[in-house]
Amino acid sequence: MSHTEEVQQAIEKHSKANIDEYIQASSFKPDLQDSIRGHIALNWKSWFFYRKLSADCARANVGLHGFSMLWKRAATECFADGMWLEGYLVQRGGRSKPSDIPAPNVQWPDDPVDPVQPVYEALQVEKELLEDVLRLCKAADEAEDYALEDVLETRFLKKETKHVKDLGDLLQQCVRISKQPGHGLYHLDKELRETKGVVPWSQANNPDNTDLLLQAATKDLSNTALFPS
Repeated sequence: MSHTEEVQQAIEKHSKANIDEYIQASSFKPDLQDSIRGHIALNWKSWFFYRKLSADCARANVGLHGFSMLWKRAATECFADGMWLEGYLVQRGGRSKPSDIPAPNVQWPDDPVDPVQPVYEALQVEKELLEDVLRLCKAADEAEDYALEDVLETRFLKKETKHVKDLGDLLQQCVRISKQPGHGLYHLDKELRETKGVVPWSQANNPDNTDLLLQAATKDLSNTALFPS
């Protein structure tokens, strides 16, 4: 067989091939790809839920613009995570298969304006995202797809764990202020406005800040003027 014939044979072979299969690692099995698509769909569903809450809080009859910023920020993050994971799926040789996004069944009450139930529902949404990341981590580990496992742990797992704690704290604050209606909800919403939708105690729930505290506490230990021999 001449060199020209070999080239033509290779062109014909690869023209008929699915190039996606060429770039897929052996561990990136179809069921694992389905699991990733499931988490992408969950992010779209969560995005819709948070968009609805944000719009509810911005209504004139509710007027909680700090809470509206909080939910808008959460919606943006869910959308960004879904987009990122979809891009990662395609990068690994997978295929995007969008599904219908169900309409969220949530309503911010306006008579009276009370945050407890919608914040509880938001906590459940965030917890569902966390548990689905854990499910994906287990699936990646069983498939021995360590690249996916690393992505999930570094980009999603710590962040979602923190979000669940943040919303748990927010629910506790909402329960406290709802027991005695008054200025509590106004002041909590004001704090959220001032932080552009970031819960004020967010940094306290970040374990990485422990390192900063240790650095601050030990930075002067080598100062001989403070600790003479």
